[in-house]
Amino acid sequence: MRVRWFILTSLLVASTAFADGLKLGYVDLQRALNDSEAGKKAKDEFKVQVDKVQAGLKKKKDAIDALKEQLDKKALVMKDEERGNLEEDYRKKMRDFERDYKDSQTDLQQKDSELTGAIIKDLQEVIRDYGERENYTMIFEASSTAVLYGAKSSDLTASILEEYNRKHKK
Repeated sequence: MRVRWFILTSLLVASTAFADGLKLGYVDLQRALNDSEAGKKAKDEFKVQVDKVQAGLKKKKDAIDALKEQLDKKALVMKDEERGNLEEDYRKKMRDFERDYKDSQTDLQQKDSELTGAIIKDLQEVIRDYGERENYTMIFEASSTAVLYGAKSSDLTASILEEYNRKHKK
Protein backbone atom coordinates (compact mmCIF):
# COMPACT_ATOMS: atom_id res chain seq x y z
CA MET A 1 0.00 0.00 0.00
CA ARG A 2 2.87 2.36 0.82
CA VAL A 3 4.41 1.75 -2.61
CA ARG A 4 1.16 2.70 -4.39
CA TRP A 5 0.82 5.85 -2.32
CA PHE A 6 4.45 6.74 -3.02
CA ILE A 7 3.98 6.22 -6.79
CA LEU A 8 0.74 8.22 -6.82
CA THR A 9 2.31 11.05 -4.83
CA SER A 10 5.36 11.06 -7.10
CA LEU A 11 3.17 11.25 -10.19
CA LEU A 12 1.15 14.13 -8.76
CA VAL A 13 4.28 16.07 -7.78
CA ALA A 14 5.83 15.45 -11.22
CA SER A 15 2.68 16.48 -13.11
CA THR A 16 2.37 19.64 -10.99
CA ALA A 17 5.99 20.54 -11.70
CA PHE A 18 5.47 19.85 -15.39
CA ALA A 19 2.29 21.96 -15.49
CA ASP A 20 4.09 24.90 -13.87
CA GLY A 21 6.51 25.08 -16.81
CA LEU A 22 3.82 24.48 -19.42
CA LYS A 23 2.91 27.48 -21.56
CA LEU A 24 0.20 26.98 -24.17
CA GLY A 25 -1.42 29.27 -26.70
CA TYR A 26 -3.44 29.16 -29.87
CA VAL A 27 -3.74 31.10 -33.11
CA ASP A 28 -6.75 31.39 -35.40
CA LEU A 29 -4.92 30.94 -38.71
CA GLN A 30 -8.02 31.72 -40.78
CA ARG A 31 -8.50 35.04 -38.98
CA ALA A 32 -4.79 35.80 -39.23
CA LEU A 33 -4.89 35.03 -42.95
CA ASN A 34 -7.98 37.17 -43.56
CA ASP A 35 -6.91 40.09 -41.36
CA SER A 36 -3.25 40.32 -42.34
CA GLU A 37 -2.29 43.02 -44.82
CA ALA A 38 -0.92 40.39 -47.20
CA GLY A 39 -4.10 38.33 -46.80
CA LYS A 40 -6.32 41.30 -47.60
CA LYS A 41 -4.19 42.09 -50.65
CA ALA A 42 -4.33 38.45 -51.79
CA LYS A 43 -8.11 38.38 -51.28
CA ASP A 44 -8.50 41.54 -53.39
CA GLU A 45 -6.22 40.14 -56.09
CA PHE A 46 -8.15 36.87 -56.10
CA LYS A 47 -11.49 38.72 -56.35
CA VAL A 48 -10.25 40.57 -59.45
CA GLN A 49 -9.36 37.24 -61.04
CA VAL A 50 -12.69 35.68 -60.08
CA ASP A 51 -14.58 38.66 -61.52
CA LYS A 52 -12.58 38.42 -64.76
CA VAL A 53 -13.28 34.69 -65.10
CA GLN A 54 -16.97 35.17 -64.29
CA ALA A 55 -17.28 37.94 -66.87
CA GLY A 56 -15.76 35.70 -69.56
CA LEU A 57 -18.02 32.79 -68.61
CA LYS A 58 -21.09 35.04 -68.56
CA LYS A 59 -20.29 36.28 -72.06
CA LYS A 60 -20.04 32.68 -73.32
CA LYS A 61 -23.21 31.66 -71.48
CA ASP A 62 -25.14 34.61 -72.94
CA ALA A 63 -24.05 33.59 -76.44
CA ILE A 64 -25.20 30.00 -75.78
CA ASP A 65 -28.53 31.23 -74.38
CA ALA A 66 -29.05 33.40 -77.48
CA LEU A 67 -28.30 30.42 -79.70
CA LYS A 68 -30.76 28.28 -77.70
CA GLU A 69 -33.42 30.97 -77.99
CA GLN A 70 -32.86 31.18 -81.75
CA LEU A 71 -33.13 27.41 -81.98
CA ASP A 72 -36.35 27.34 -79.93
CA LYS A 73 -38.02 30.12 -81.96
CA LYS A 74 -37.01 29.07 -85.44
CA ALA A 75 -36.67 25.28 -85.19
CA LEU A 76 -40.10 24.60 -86.67
CA VAL A 77 -39.57 26.77 -89.77
CA MET A 78 -35.97 25.71 -90.47
CA LYS A 79 -34.92 23.09 -92.91
CA ASP A 80 -33.85 19.81 -91.28
CA GLU A 81 -30.19 20.28 -92.25
CA GLU A 82 -30.09 23.88 -91.02
CA ARG A 83 -31.79 22.92 -87.73
CA GLY A 84 -29.42 19.97 -87.31
CA ASN A 85 -26.38 22.22 -87.84
CA LEU A 86 -27.71 24.76 -85.34
CA GLU A 87 -28.43 22.03 -82.76
CA GLU A 88 -24.94 20.58 -83.22
CA ASP A 89 -23.43 24.07 -82.84
CA TYR A 90 -25.45 24.56 -79.64
CA ARG A 91 -24.34 21.19 -78.18
CA LYS A 92 -20.69 21.90 -79.07
CA LYS A 93 -20.76 25.36 -77.49
CA MET A 94 -22.49 23.97 -74.40
CA ARG A 95 -19.85 21.22 -74.05
CA ASP A 96 -17.07 23.79 -74.48
CA PHE A 97 -18.71 26.06 -71.89
CA GLU A 98 -18.97 23.24 -69.35
CA ARG A 99 -15.33 22.33 -69.92
CA ASP A 100 -14.27 25.99 -69.60
CA TYR A 101 -16.30 26.30 -66.40
CA LYS A 102 -14.63 23.24 -64.83
CA ASP A 103 -11.17 24.39 -65.96
CA SER A 104 -11.75 27.88 -64.56
CA GLN A 105 -12.84 26.44 -61.19
CA THR A 106 -9.69 24.31 -61.04
CA ASP A 107 -7.51 27.26 -62.02
CA LEU A 108 -9.12 29.51 -59.41
CA GLN A 109 -8.69 26.91 -56.68
CA GLN A 110 -5.03 26.53 -57.61
CA LYS A 111 -4.50 30.30 -57.63
CA ASP A 112 -6.20 30.60 -54.23
CA SER A 113 -3.94 27.87 -52.85
CA GLU A 114 -0.87 29.64 -54.23
CA LEU A 115 -1.86 33.01 -52.79
CA THR A 116 -2.83 31.70 -49.35
CA GLY A 117 -0.20 28.96 -49.16
CA ALA A 118 2.68 31.43 -49.16
CA ILE A 119 1.02 33.54 -46.46
CA ILE A 120 0.26 30.49 -44.29
CA LYS A 121 3.89 29.38 -44.61
CA ASP A 122 5.08 32.84 -43.51
CA LEU A 123 2.56 32.88 -40.65
CA GLN A 124 3.82 29.50 -39.45
CA GLU A 125 7.36 30.87 -39.43
CA VAL A 126 6.25 33.91 -37.41
CA ILE A 127 4.37 31.64 -34.99
CA ARG A 128 7.40 29.38 -34.57
CA ASP A 129 9.70 32.36 -33.92
CA TYR A 130 7.17 33.89 -31.53
CA GLY A 131 6.75 30.60 -29.66
CA GLU A 132 10.50 30.16 -29.24
CA ARG A 133 11.05 33.77 -28.19
CA GLU A 134 8.16 33.78 -25.70
CA ASN A 135 8.97 30.27 -24.34
CA TYR A 136 5.73 28.56 -25.37
CA THR A 137 5.61 24.80 -24.97
CA MET A 138 2.95 24.48 -27.67
CA ILE A 139 0.87 26.75 -29.88
CA PHE A 140 -2.25 25.21 -31.40
CA GLU A 141 -4.37 26.18 -34.38
CA ALA A 142 -7.72 27.44 -33.06
CA SER A 143 -9.99 25.84 -35.64
CA SER A 144 -8.35 22.45 -35.19
CA THR A 145 -10.68 19.85 -33.78
CA ALA A 146 -8.08 19.19 -31.06
CA VAL A 147 -8.73 22.59 -29.43
CA LEU A 148 -12.10 22.36 -27.76
CA TYR A 149 -11.63 25.39 -25.54
CA GLY A 150 -9.17 28.21 -25.38
CA ALA A 151 -9.16 31.11 -22.93
CA LYS A 152 -9.00 34.52 -24.59
CA SER A 153 -5.77 35.15 -22.69
CA SER A 154 -4.22 32.24 -24.61
CA ASP A 155 -5.29 33.63 -28.01
CA LEU A 156 -2.10 34.80 -29.69
CA THR A 157 -3.72 35.73 -33.01
CA ALA A 158 -3.53 39.51 -32.51
CA SER A 159 0.15 39.35 -31.50
CA ILE A 160 0.98 37.08 -34.42
CA LEU A 161 -0.90 39.35 -36.84
CA GLU A 162 0.93 42.40 -35.56
CA GLU A 163 4.31 40.69 -35.87
CA TYR A 164 3.49 39.24 -39.30
CA ASN A 165 2.34 42.60 -40.69
CA ARG A 166 5.42 44.32 -39.27
CA LYS A 167 7.74 41.66 -40.73
CA HIS A 168 6.06 41.60 -44.16
CA LYS A 169 5.35 45.31 -44.61
CA LYS A 170 6.28 46.38 -48.10
